[in-house]
Amino acid sequence: MTVEQATATATEAGPHIAAGAPHRATGRAGFLQVVRVIWMREVLIYVRDRPRMISAFTMPIIMLVMFGEGLGNSIATLPGDIGYRQFIFPGMVAMIVLMNSVFSGVSIVTDRQFGFLREILVAPISRSAICIGKIAGGATIALANGLVMFAIAPILGIDITLEVIAKLIPLIILVSIMLTGLGVAMGSRLRSVESFQMISQVAIFPAMFLSGIFFPINNIPAWMDVIVKINPVTYAVAPIREIALSEQLKDLPADAPFQITHVDWFGYTLSTWEEIGIVVAFAVAMLTISIRAIRTTE
Repeated sequence: MTVEQATATATEAGPHIAAGAPHRATGRAGFLQVVRVIWMREVLIYVRDRPRMISAFTMPIIMLVMFGEGLGNSIATLPGDIGYRQFIFPGMVAMIVLMNSVFSGVSIVTDRQFGFLREILVAPISRSAICIGKIAGGATIALANGLVMFAIAPILGIDITLEVIAKLIPLIILVSIMLTGLGVAMGSRLRSVESFQMISQVAIFPAMFLSGIFFPINNIPAWMDVIVKINPVTYAVAPIREIALSEQLKDLPADAPFQITHVDWFGYTLSTWEEIGIVVAFAVAMLTISIRAIRTTE
């Protein structure tokens, strides 16, 4: 066969090959597909790490028992029949969500150290999807740990109904998104696990102790009150406690709930929905910051 004949044969066969042997198309993965894969990876890493699972809710339980039994009577005087353990339980739920959400950002650091972050950043996929997948994974883990606290509440002598838990779940998801966004934004800027742990602890512990988790925030010194008011966690703890204690507070005088739960701004007491609105605003801000941080990560 001459060269001219071979060329003519290949030219004639080309369309038939294209029509009869379809090949798989390549291109960018879908946005939701990327989110699902990243989310599933975060959840599987958590599920397979048993020490992390156990320690995640061990410390809040220990602190609940320690503060509730050992220091409760000296820390707070609460209206009605509300015991300090009942008061602090919603705070412990907020605390476990806070810790799990923020510390989930360490996966960004470990992914960078092992080279996985570089691989997904150079892949033809949306970086926003990567960020949202990370946040969804961290929020899922935080929600799961919060549900564990609700499951063991009767063992700890906490009175809480299924209706109240159902009302709290959407709020916990919202708070988890806000705080996981903070963790992802921090992790995308740090290069080592040690740095992340140090900086996250510096951020978490003041936010935790000055948010109303352990004591009512409406009778504190003026200088501390300023920090409490600018602390985003304050507006997460308040509505969680208001909903969790709704059954105990409904039989008290009208002003009693506002003394131990709601946030006061210069004489104006925020409603539960106003506090949730502030959490939504912080969540949107953290989501925007974390997406921008991932997009500019190298």
